[in-house]
Amino acid sequence: SKKGKDKKVSRRGSNFTTEEDAVICSAWLNVTTDAAIGCNQTEGGFYKCIHTYFKQNKPQGSEHSQIAIQGRWKLIQKAVSKFCAFKAIIDRRNESGKNEADRQIEDAVKMFEDKEPFHFMHCWKILKDQAKWNDKLLEHSGGNATTDGNTVDSQGQMPSGNNNVPERPEGRDSAKRRNKRAAESEASTAVEVLQRIHDNREKNQAKEDDQLEQILARKDEKLSLQREILQMKKQAREEDLQLRKQETELRAKQTEAQLMTAEAGIMGVDLEKVAPHLKDYYIGMQRQIMERRGFAPGSNNNTK
Repeated sequence: SKKGKDKKVSRRGSNFTTEEDAVICSAWLNVTTDAAIGCNQTEGGFYKCIHTYFKQNKPQGSEHSQIAIQGRWKLIQKAVSKFCAFKAIIDRRNESGKNEADRQIEDAVKMFEDKEPFHFMHCWKILKDQAKWNDKLLEHSGGNATTDGNTVDSQGQMPSGNNNVPERPEGRDSAKRRNKRAAESEASTAVEVLQRIHDNREKNQAKEDDQLEQILARKDEKLSLQREILQMKKQAREEDLQLRKQETELRAKQTEAQLMTAEAGIMGVDLEKVAPHLKDYYIGMQRQIMERRGFAPGSNNNTK
């Protein structure tokens, strides 16, 4: 019954201290990673190595046989494997809240203890971050056969069929490979995005360059037109000045002609025939005309 099973676990758990469990976990890690011992060997040879390590590193006053160590490790392995599976389920459910690690552990414990108590949290803390442990959680079958047919895998468990353990969580190496692929995919996506941004910038730059050339061309046309207008205005001013100069010269000539006509009239007056009171006037005017024209003043033949 469930109650009897709980009592059995509790009774067996009381035979070992947490310090002894820690040494057993360390023994498994050291034996399975020791290349000189090998990963696969007979069950007796494997647990002999585990027991030897335990005796060399056991707490003071601890005494346990190889059979007891073997049974304890199998109990630890089964319980921690199941807890890892429950923990993986909780982690997947709470993927968006990974920072709530403590709450996820509590939820995994509750899931485990729905059927039996979990006495090996201290063992899980030792094994959970070990690559060897996580790698072995991914294995779904036992070790290879040896010559005597009695083999044991490096977890210290005889090959068997379904052991009713829930689906095992993803191991460290598998997670690293998955994360690497995800990182490579993200990097590739980032490169594609950056390339598109670069291409768009080049297109926009080319468009801006075309627009600038068009603006400059229009400005050049405008400047050319303005220069033509200024040239035309300058030419018009020069022509206007020329016309004014010609008009001034023409007026001067007309004035000179009128003056000469007037002077000719004055110079042609017969002083003998003018009234006495006008005679002196004409004599003075004739003298001024002669001086202005560059003739030296002299006697006037018409003057008596």
